[in-house]
Amino acid sequence: MSAALPIVPPDLRPAWPVEIAGDCVRAKLIELLGMGAIPDEVDFATAGVHETDGLRATKLTYANSLGETVPAVLIEPLESAEPERPGIVCVPGTGGSADGVAHPEFRKTRDGSLIGWGCELARRGFTALAISPKGSKARRRSIEHWALEAKLLAPYGRTQMGVLVEETLRAARILGATDGVDAGRIGLTGMSLGGNATWYAMACAPWIAAGAPICGGVGSLAHVIHYGDPERHSAYFYVPGLLRHFDHSRIVAACMPPRPFMMVSPTRDEDMPRAGVEAFVPVVREAYAAARCEERFAIHQPEGNHQFLEEYFKWMADWFDRFLLKRT
Repeated sequence: MSAALPIVPPDLRPAWPVEIAGDCVRAKLIELLGMGAIPDEVDFATAGVHETDGLRATKLTYANSLGETVPAVLIEPLESAEPERPGIVCVPGTGGSADGVAHPEFRKTRDGSLIGWGCELARRGFTALAISPKGSKARRRSIEHWALEAKLLAPYGRTQMGVLVEETLRAARILGATDGVDAGRIGLTGMSLGGNATWYAMACAPWIAAGAPICGGVGSLAHVIHYGDPERHSAYFYVPGLLRHFDHSRIVAACMPPRPFMMVSPTRDEDMPRAGVEAFVPVVREAYAAARCEERFAIHQPEGNHQFLEEYFKWMADWFDRFLLKRT
């Protein structure tokens, strides 16, 4: 698409902008996502247990509010120095799956994907719950069906992003109810699609202790619309009505502090123009400074594009070591 022929005018503004007070941002976000309340207890079914190399992997499934089955793998260290460990929900990208995150080997595949990172977190002393999220290739029937579903959900005020967030938070409830897990120390992380799930879910749920999205599309939705690749994201990314009320920076600034929040945003990430991230960062830094916890916000902006590197995993894992395991 030529920059000289924008799909929408570069000076486009909301027809009916709405001023939202800072303490109302979370409630409005939940409304825009079309989410219902996340139950305190989430039913799930187990489907097999496997133990190897000091880890226990339990396959399980649970349902989202649309009645769809969410596959997941719970990964636990067989031995732990703590009676109750922190837990981390791990959400892969569009091409990933719970089984890939729970692969016993931590390595890059031939196509460049990073697998086994849930097991690697468990080796560090966390209990991890990997899910195959809504919108992933492992779940959706086709791109056409995905687009049709978005169209049919819209009149009901439901969004695919909202269901993705709901699945992530239901996983967090399951993880918090797991024996040997401290429900007060639940973190979220994910790559790409999973990164979106991470930061939106953390914004919606004040009971999440920490978050670390990787290439998670966080910066500015307006910048994506006007300066990004219009073919990059499907409709799920463009939450209806969001820019009438706020952009990403206002959501994170209002909803995250004082909780620890780290993001990895490569300078050439195709999901988010660099300018969108540069506009986002000072707003969020100011909010964390106002809460007197500047050290609880961090951003890494390495040279590179949209991929999950082992270095990014280390940044994420070290963040959770610091704020969930309390390692210095």
